[in-house]
Amino acid sequence: MSAGGVVWLNGRIVGPEEALVSALDRGLLYGDGLFETMRSYGGRVFLLGEHLRRLAASASFLRLRLPYTQTQLAEAVNLVAGGDSSIRLTVTRGQHTGSLSLETDHPPTVIIQAKPVVDYPEEYRRSGMPVCVSAIRRDEASPIVRHKTLNYLESLLARAEAAERGCGEALLLNTAGFVAEGATSNVLWVRRGEVCTPSADAGLLAGIVRELVIRLCCAERIRVHEGLFAAGELLEADEVFLTNSLMELMPVRSIDGQEIRGGAPGPVTSRLVQAYRREVERSR
Repeated sequence: MSAGGVVWLNGRIVGPEEALVSALDRGLLYGDGLFETMRSYGGRVFLLGEHLRRLAASASFLRLRLPYTQTQLAEAVNLVAGGDSSIRLTVTRGQHTGSLSLETDHPPTVIIQAKPVVDYPEEYRRSGMPVCVSAIRRDEASPIVRHKTLNYLESLLARAEAAERGCGEALLLNTAGFVAEGATSNVLWVRRGEVCTPSADAGLLAGIVRELVIRLCCAERIRVHEGLFAAGELLEADEVFLTNSLMELMPVRSIDGQEIRGGAPGPVTSRLVQAYRREVERSR
């Protein structure tokens, strides 16, 4: 697979330079669409069914008609996935026809792009990622905050802020001041052997890997507490880690320059990383 990857566009495979959409596409004009980011290992897409079910649920909420069944989408994703790949599935409402209504007869645009995974620096894996708390806030009352929409500028601004501060990720609080999530990840932490993570009420996208980690905690007999947490809870944690499909489980070394007391990665994080790896191997 080339660095630019391969693209499946509305039912046919094309090169990235041929994957053209209309200038009137509502995803371009209004951010009117959804996406999923997945990872394949040895050509097999991990947690594909979970990603497609979340996409279908969000499409239903947004009244966005998917033109393919989950089986057809799975076949298309598997068609382009090769080796260890990063895969993005994007669905827009299709071409703008002059009306801002959510109801349209125009077919949606579906794009699946696969390209080789570019992993995070080994230093992060070994000793943890530095993160910071962003000035940007998640609006827990927003109707789209729990869906993976194309409206992504808040996360990009938070990531830019983190990069300017020498950090690999930004953590976002909600408008009430409670911890919500990372700009592109979910956040979990360990306190006295218990894993804590914000609940959906905090205003977050419930990540596919986050949900798997919660299941792994149950299998490993590690208690999980979901709720509303002040930012100070993170600074008092024994371990902190982030999750998403590409970073998997990423230990956190520091928050706003303050080192995590237990160091990174901590024993519970390491245990869950191993459990996650076993799940990946089992799926191959």
